[in-house]
Amino acid sequence: MHSLMPGVFWHARKRVVDGRSLATIAAIGLTVAFMPTVAGAATAHSTGTKDRGTAAHGLVPRDDTTGSVNDLRDGWDPNEPALSPAAVSGGSFGQLFSTKLNGQVYGQPLVIGSTVVVTTENDWVYGLDATTGTILWSDGLGTSMPIPSCTDLQPNIGITSSPVYDPSTNTVYVLALLKEVSTQFHLVGINVTTGAITFKQRIVGHPSNDSHLTFDAPQQGQRVGLLLLNGWVYAGFGSHCDTKPYVGYIAGWNLTTSATTLWTDEANVTINRGGIWQGGGGLMSDGPTRFFFTSGNGISPAKGPGNSPPGQLSESTVEMDPQPNGTLQAKDFFSPADSATLDNKDIDFGAGGPVGLPVGTANFPNLLVQAGKDGHIFMLNRDNLGGHDQGPNNADNALSTNGPYAGQWGHPGVFEQSTTPIPPSTNNLNNFIYYVGKSDYVREFRIDTNSKGDPVLTDIANSTYTLGFGSGSPVVTSNGTDPATAVVWVVQSSGPSGTGSFLAAFDALPQPRGGGGVKLKQIWAQSIGTASKFSIVAVSNGMVYVGTRDGNLIGFGIKAKPALGGAPNTTFDKTAVGSTATKVITVKAHQAVTVDGVAPTSIAATDPFTVGQVTETTPGSSQPTPVSFPVNLTVGDELHAPVTFTANVPGGVDGDLTFTIAGTAPAVEVPLDGEAVEDGLFATNTNLTFQLVENDGMFFSPVPVGVTYPEYTAITNDGTKPEKVTQISSPGSLFTIHGITVGTVIKPGQSLPVWVIYKPTTAKSSTSSFTISVNHGVGPTIALNGLATKALSKFTAPKSVDFGTVPVGKTVTKMIHITNAGNQAAVINGTAISGPFRNTEKPQTDAPVSGSDDLMIPVTFTASKSGTVTGTYSMTWSDRFGTFTLKVLLTATGS
Repeated sequence: MHSLMPGVFWHARKRVVDGRSLATIAAIGLTVAFMPTVAGAATAHSTGTKDRGTAAHGLVPRDDTTGSVNDLRDGWDPNEPALSPAAVSGGSFGQLFSTKLNGQVYGQPLVIGSTVVVTTENDWVYGLDATTGTILWSDGLGTSMPIPSCTDLQPNIGITSSPVYDPSTNTVYVLALLKEVSTQFHLVGINVTTGAITFKQRIVGHPSNDSHLTFDAPQQGQRVGLLLLNGWVYAGFGSHCDTKPYVGYIAGWNLTTSATTLWTDEANVTINRGGIWQGGGGLMSDGPTRFFFTSGNGISPAKGPGNSPPGQLSESTVEMDPQPNGTLQAKDFFSPADSATLDNKDIDFGAGGPVGLPVGTANFPNLLVQAGKDGHIFMLNRDNLGGHDQGPNNADNALSTNGPYAGQWGHPGVFEQSTTPIPPSTNNLNNFIYYVGKSDYVREFRIDTNSKGDPVLTDIANSTYTLGFGSGSPVVTSNGTDPATAVVWVVQSSGPSGTGSFLAAFDALPQPRGGGGVKLKQIWAQSIGTASKFSIVAVSNGMVYVGTRDGNLIGFGIKAKPALGGAPNTTFDKTAVGSTATKVITVKAHQAVTVDGVAPTSIAATDPFTVGQVTETTPGSSQPTPVSFPVNLTVGDELHAPVTFTANVPGGVDGDLTFTIAGTAPAVEVPLDGEAVEDGLFATNTNLTFQLVENDGMFFSPVPVGVTYPEYTAITNDGTKPEKVTQISSPGSLFTIHGITVGTVIKPGQSLPVWVIYKPTTAKSSTSSFTISVNHGVGPTIALNGLATKALSKFTAPKSVDFGTVPVGKTVTKMIHITNAGNQAAVINGTAISGPFRNTEKPQTDAPVSGSDDLMIPVTFTASKSGTVTGTYSMTWSDRFGTFTLKVLLTATGS
């Protein structure tokens, strides 16, 4: 991008962001199309700015050359006319290939021309034929780093993030952790046509905004998708399993000079945490002068305006501005009012990444959507993020806040029919975001505006079934801005292990449901094996690509004359709980083929689908004949498989019926979609356990007395008529219920997010429950189990620090390591130092310091005369128990 007329490119991008006319966009796109390009490579727009609606105007579809489709990270590819809902659900869409690779695939694949580039955790990079999956070239970059101590991603750490493509040089850039003389991260450039390595540069040294920190590659995890901006590649860093020490970093590489830069979100006296990982989402940019990221747990900002970012920027969405000298500078930020609480409970704001909306409102044309583990969805102004506690009564200065819903790991997907800013008082346009929360439904929100013109998100529909933890961020395909052509794609994980997972597709428009409700309807699904955590699909030219944890790249598309013709997506009629429904699925042989067997699969713990006696009919005969497998079919033969759906529990479930083909041909999978209905309400989680969950479920601890902790369940109406809540029994004083009240009406198919807050008063376990009663059918009972521990207020530091013997006229600096060893969030009130000692870098007053947060205080001594001297460093902090002071004795001897 740096040598391909950036002014023209970003001018075109600005037109899209500002939501101006498609005619203007098309004219700019055609102008750029005449610029010189590398053969087989994409045009300048391929750096991440796919034109909205250009496919409908006859322009060539763009490739998928950066994470989540474009630099806004909105996950929307509007140049896919072949992936219409009818085509996807019609029976001819399915797996075209599955290519085995060396290592787990976590980074999103990229599609450049006719080549798919895919990376692995064993530090291999592949170029595959985009249609057949044939390996065209491969590069083993070196030895990846073993990581036996972290169960989050085992056994090796190599390339975890999504790469990025530079069309000006036909080069794809990957960030690899390589174990050579030492273990370091290297940015590696690879020619997409030949596979030749053309660039390699490691990242080492100190961040420009804090010389006390040193980048330690083995301690740093690199999950954030790469960003190409003005000839630089930028990356974000977090941790492996929260193993300290680690620090949130942004790193940059200049592709022309090989210069590097580092910046940290925990500058000055903080030394740990603030990881930048975003559930795999990429650094987001809306123009050549800035980009955005969101950070996780650490010391978050004190109260202050967004345009004066402090050194501590954990739990924050941050605008970064590259400077003329190559360094980076934070220019604006937003941090939730409860950021200290999020930090103390390991509820990362930065588990999700920022998404820029292509089209904003008349008042706020540049919008940003951000959500994390706590499930609140914030709509922010990219031109004025909002700071910390800058709203009325020390609240958030966000444009709007929705939720909380289930926590998010990743980012929403976007579709917008509007091509100009949304006017005030709008509530009926097809502008949507799609949100996947932990163990929750896919939720669809409409982007509305109030009478003042402020943006508002309205929850309008959800899928019929829930997705397991580790499911990916939504990707949307369409033919321009026509909502009738839009499809939502999600990797549906079975849970933390990822085994038995599916790729699912939904109609992007809410579909009517009996009883006056609507639903987000699944139109296709197919198994993918073992899903990587937070996997994001790549889409291009009518194809969908998924990398898996068991080391495969799977390509899906329209099958041309398959040996065995698949049936359309099979949706069972709504089935009452305790009942069954049966449909016969028919497939037809288009050539001689041997079918080895047929079996149903589902992501549900208990598969609700069973297959009966399979029969065969031949051309000219309507008499079915029972078959046993394997069975040899000739052209025109048909197999008929009766599939029964057993409605065990309320809710939807997907699966498929797999016909296994002899030889190397892919199996034929027919999607199955069942929904069990029952009058009344049910809960997606009927047993809530309240304990601090750290590192995404790898560590658990009780809740300290006096601290609140939330747990989530969704209350769903999967019946045929609206349900009104008539009574909610009390769970006792330790638990409070939020999100549902007596009188609440839930429509058929609607799912209401409900949070229960636990606040222990003594250090002992507590059990309770509550029941929701309704005017029809049954209501759910939710069991509650709270685990509590003693509250602890404690800061630790060395009792003394000795500077040793220092020659007169010389200066020595020592560091005082202070840790919040308690389990209470505290704030620093101030520091003091006595004697001939100096402390120029001080903790920010009123900044929250949570349990396990660390401070490293630099103290200097300059010997002015001979003899031993003493002094004291003291720091005062406050928490809910009071105000406390710790003191450290300082000694030195001048000689």
